[in-house]
Amino acid sequence: MRVGGKDRCAIQEAAGSLDSTFDPNQSAAFSAAPEVQPLLAKELTGDLRCARCKYNLRGLSIRARCPECGMSIRGTILAKVDPHATELQPIYFPRFTAIGLLLWPLAGVLAALFLWCVRASELAGHPAPGWIADGVVLCTLLSGFGAIALVRPHAQIAPDCVARAIVGVLLYLPLALAFHIVLNRIDPIAPTPFVALGQLSTERSAVRLVCDLLLMIIIACLRPNARLFVHRSMLLRSGRVDRQTMLAMVGALAVVTLGDLAHLAGTQFSGGIEQIAQVLGTVLIAVGSMFLTVGMFGILVDMFRIVPAVLSIPVSLESVTDGQFSGSMLSTSSSRVP
Repeated sequence: MRVGGKDRCAIQEAAGSLDSTFDPNQSAAFSAAPEVQPLLAKELTGDLRCARCKYNLRGLSIRARCPECGMSIRGTILAKVDPHATELQPIYFPRFTAIGLLLWPLAGVLAALFLWCVRASELAGHPAPGWIADGVVLCTLLSGFGAIALVRPHAQIAPDCVARAIVGVLLYLPLALAFHIVLNRIDPIAPTPFVALGQLSTERSAVRLVCDLLLMIIIACLRPNARLFVHRSMLLRSGRVDRQTMLAMVGALAVVTLGDLAHLAGTQFSGGIEQIAQVLGTVLIAVGSMFLTVGMFGILVDMFRIVPAVLSIPVSLESVTDGQFSGSMLSTSSSRVP
């Protein structure tokens, strides 16, 4: 929480001194533990301006309301101490959003595991069953469906972030088509470059580069709104979240892209140069794919940590002011995510 110097001094002055006589209406927790100090002041002894009408609340009990506008003094204190709480907008459809946030990375992880199964079968000399390749395409589409939860889960999201999220969701369609072309049309008719030397294909490398580019664009489009949930989870203190996972995935995809570029360049040569390009590209693709899969597991773990914050009631001024406070009355930071 960020509290300005003036606000901190005002709160400390307002609640800093004690009256020697206990208020009979004071909570049992305070009366039962007199050795815990300092106790809350019976009344505000310093200057504290009402968050709504700027009336000076000095001399009033912290349990009272502003005599001018009826704003709860507890709400004013919360506004001074934790203004970011007003950014926790209510989720429109909490359960749908929670399901989507889990489906998005879970289906992606399953698609990655299916791909690893396809390559493992090739290395073992036994072609993978067709349903595994179909599973990659289906899980890709399911991941895109789950990503719909990131489009506009609550109000006050910047329009450009909403637009980018929509683009990211729509790009799952050509991504699934590209996977279908590689796995169901190109790979069954020719050995893949991961199995035998001298089997580079210009068409295959070109389509794979399209897959790499689409994945990087999707991550870049969905990341801002995904970070909104990270901020929400951190403000609700619902658990640690790794905020660098998606950037690390872009780095892993860059390594995979270099491998596919090496394969594509190798198609322009023959003999030893082609084989060197093929081996180098295969190593880069394997390493990048491994880190990409680890990153997808990391996002899945983060989503499990974020879901409780999505399903919980947001902490806001409305929760302590009987719904009489409007978030627009305070100037909080923008909902844009860097």
